[in-house]
Amino acid sequence: MLTLITIAKDEAVAMAKFLRHHQSLFDEMIVVDTGSTDETVAIAQKNGARVFSFTWCDDFAAARNFSLEQATGKWVMYLDFDEVIAPSDFKRIREAIKGPHACYLLPQWNYYNQPQHQEWQPVRGRYPKREKGQLGFFVADQYRLFPTGLGLKWHGRVHEDLALSVKAAGFKPQGLDVPIHHYGYVGTDERNAGRNEMYGKLVRKKVEDDPDDWKALLELAYILVQEGQGREAIPLLEKLVTKGPEGPVLSRAQVMLGTLYNADNRPEEAIAILHTTVTDNPTWLFGWTDLIKLLIEGGHWEQATIAMEVAKQTFGEDPLLLKLECQLLIKTRRIVEAIPIARRVTELMPGMQEFAKLADQCEALARKEGLI
Repeated sequence: MLTLITIAKDEAVAMAKFLRHHQSLFDEMIVVDTGSTDETVAIAQKNGARVFSFTWCDDFAAARNFSLEQATGKWVMYLDFDEVIAPSDFKRIREAIKGPHACYLLPQWNYYNQPQHQEWQPVRGRYPKREKGQLGFFVADQYRLFPTGLGLKWHGRVHEDLALSVKAAGFKPQGLDVPIHHYGYVGTDERNAGRNEMYGKLVRKKVEDDPDDWKALLELAYILVQEGQGREAIPLLEKLVTKGPEGPVLSRAQVMLGTLYNADNRPEEAIAILHTTVTDNPTWLFGWTDLIKLLIEGGHWEQATIAMEVAKQTFGEDPLLLKLECQLLIKTRRIVEAIPIARRVTELMPGMQEFAKLADQCEALARKEGLI
């Protein structure tokens, strides 16, 4: 039996649709209410959920752990009310829980329509209905599906995760390619502002709880940048890249530091730190894209070309790399070579129609100059 656990506050608008959509996936649905003043509780009960109350204490991990304690299923999955599992993936989840015990990492697709996000990538058309109206997303792998009875617990007031608990239980990370479609970042400006304010407060409390939590320090750096305090984030990130642990936290800190160095008119330092990133973690796509972008901006054509070739050997025909390759070819006056690249970018990223126009412009210029 599979139990859905979720926490809620004033989710009356989304509640019924969310529960009905996922009803055939779960055998038990649990809603933990953290102080709603609308019809959240009544709507949840009407749609078959078991509802429990939890006094909010500025701690998402505490609320999630309470919700886990209420589950009676052999397996648990948690979702929030601005998240959706595509019905076409329901079968894959049900098949996964027929197998041996495992703690599954699922990719959370955070839809985000501002391409400047550090790890933004375009939608590819894999889930047309879910992607409709969205330009792109960034991915966060999270433990979302796991057996009960293992003593697992979330840690962290915000951006809470199970990683420490899963490791302590002796489980190795295991991925399940079932995206969680998350729409929390494409809500109204008012809702986004309220969420950002709350997260900023909780991240600061999280750092106070454990000043040596590297993940929390990286989250604080993100908050500072979001609040327009990029320079204040630089010493924090410098501490992370010199003393922090290896892995995703280090790579993300290095890439963010490179971006801030460049914004602070320190391009050579930015390029150096990104060189370190791709050397230490050559499979980190966003280290390569940021490095190549800075090399192009600085007119380092030869270095940019070499980096592009190495990255293509690793990632193949990735649209983000093709987009940069097109820009590099145009900058170096290789206009004819840029035309098919620009057209391929449009094929892979239908939402990026500016590259179709760019290909037309390049073709017209090439004809004018007698190149084709």
